[in-house]
Amino acid sequence: MELRILRYFVAVVDHGSITAASRALRVAQPSLSRQLRAFEERLQLALFDRSSRAVTLTAAGRSLLPIARDLIARSERASVSMQQMASGDATRLTLVAAPATVSDLVAPYIVRSGHDGLIVNVIEQSPEKVYDNVATGAADLAIGTRVPPSDLPSKVIGHAYLWAQCAKDSPLASLTSISLAELVKWPLIVMSNDQGVRRMFDDAITRAGLSYQPAFETASTHVAQALAAAGKGVCILSDDSRYGLHSMPIDAEAGQMKITLYGAWDPLHFSQSSIHSTMDGFADFIEELYGAQPLAIDSHA
Repeated sequence: MELRILRYFVAVVDHGSITAASRALRVAQPSLSRQLRAFEERLQLALFDRSSRAVTLTAAGRSLLPIARDLIARSERASVSMQQMASGDATRLTLVAAPATVSDLVAPYIVRSGHDGLIVNVIEQSPEKVYDNVATGAADLAIGTRVPPSDLPSKVIGHAYLWAQCAKDSPLASLTSISLAELVKWPLIVMSNDQGVRRMFDDAITRAGLSYQPAFETASTHVAQALAAAGKGVCILSDDSRYGLHSMPIDAEAGQMKITLYGAWDPLHFSQSSIHSTMDGFADFIEELYGAQPLAIDSHA
């Protein structure tokens, strides 16, 4: 089945007649009619009801139309991709990241990139499966908070700082940062044990020779922040502040607690230059947006 004939078929439908389609296609009307009839004969199906003056599709024609449109669109996309590969330049990239990373970093970056931005599709995935999407070819590049597998090229593009967040009327709201020793004196709202920020926080507590008993545990960052905003304690996570919460970096022995943010990509991608420029763009965006201030992102590491 030739794409040329499918284009002729769709053109007749879109223009309402063979005469109008022949003008748009710049194909002689007798030739267009002959090729369409030959196409119907090969299919052994009538696509047009020729008993009326207007173009009317038969049941077979109506069934073929969406398939024809899809095949034509796929062909055009493939042609664009091949041209990009030939030039070594990509104009569209698919990125995968955890949901909080998408909302706190990727979406603002897309806005900042404007019309010329390369990221046009984003896949939200759980942190432990982010890099799998690059390995399978579902995404061109990934942003994650776990160390990428060794078979994927990667770079550090920024850091996500761990926050202690409290209600604005809390006695802690006057602090610009808080130590672990001070923090464990307060009711703590922590994420569930399977989440990275919880493991990171608990490890730091253990290394500091401290202990605590969680006031609340939750798998939802929104719920954790809602509980903190309700005055039930201090939540420990790395998402952007919500509900008017006051955020404080957490001081540990090695400095303020933070999560490394990695960019990883397909090593065989046809446009390495586009990948590298995008990763550099993210690194610059983080520095421009937050400067020396901690970046709050992705508490589901």
